[in-house]
Amino acid sequence: MLFPKPISAVALLVGLCSHGPLWASGAPIEPDLMAIPAGEFVMGHPDKKSTSPAHVVTLKGFQMGKYEVTVKEFAQFVAATGYKAPQVCGQMAGKEWFDVIPGSWDRKALTSNEFEPVVCVGVAGAEAYVRWLAQVTGKPYRLPTEAEWEYAARAGSTTRFFYGDDANPEQSQACRYGNVADRRAEAAIKRDFDGLESKGHVGVVPCDDGADYASVVGMYEPNAWGLHDTLGNVQEFVQDCFFENYEGAPSDGSARVDDALACKKRTLRGGTWHWPAFHSARRGGFPVEMIGSLEGFRLVLDSAAPVTKASPSSLAFQSELARAQAKERERRARLSPV
Repeated sequence: MLFPKPISAVALLVGLCSHGPLWASGAPIEPDLMAIPAGEFVMGHPDKKSTSPAHVVTLKGFQMGKYEVTVKEFAQFVAATGYKAPQVCGQMAGKEWFDVIPGSWDRKALTSNEFEPVVCVGVAGAEAYVRWLAQVTGKPYRLPTEAEWEYAARAGSTTRFFYGDDANPEQSQACRYGNVADRRAEAAIKRDFDGLESKGHVGVVPCDDGADYASVVGMYEPNAWGLHDTLGNVQEFVQDCFFENYEGAPSDGSARVDDALACKKRTLRGGTWHWPAFHSARRGGFPVEMIGSLEGFRLVLDSAAPVTKASPSSLAFQSELARAQAKERERRARLSPV
């Protein structure tokens, strides 16, 4: 199989330590935040039981990460804390499709760039990262609530996707806005996994988004509020336990965590490179003990949190990410259409 070269923990940490300002400043990398205005919206959709009943939710303003948390950011956390991440992860496994096999956030076949979203950390890893960042910065970083995530991802839209309903039912516009299960992913899966074709399992969007599997964050057009990768790349953990529907859901945008049975699963929002584009209302549940390669996260801050000048490490990260994005655009410009 012709996998991209996995990233090693040593290489990641050496790369991090090579940037003097990052460690000399003693400051962690903080997310680039977008201001999400206060407002109300209709959450959910009547087409599915899991997204019904649709209901009005009123939210205060908050700030949300422009991007999903990356491998590089998680590496800083591991270096600072010695966090012991899982060493097995549900990944692509040839004709077995997905299987739990050896691999972790920094050592898995389909991660080839430190600016891709971090995966294979599970709910526990996401929450450990959030607690650490909140502690070392003194800012109340957290995962978004489910209502906050949908509200921010919709960015004022009421259509199927944040960019519209997509007049073509095959979602041919989706590749402009997210890393989804497209022709290039299908070709990569067939190439790397014993001729396996995913179209019989999940379908293939008839366009080419330029990414085989997960993508460097921020490579697709953002929504109206400046958020990238809500349509695809990886799914994202939120605070809420997974309830089968919205009966009894709060109307103030707070997290729903008040049931022990429901809390055996955590809610996931957004799409991935492995699936066609999802409706903005679409949601799923993920067992809290499972570790998977399609699940990541992004962070939020309440608007009341103090706005401070970006640290040297955060600025260095933003510059490096911009260079990585430019390099990736150059690579994609050289690709032959699939």
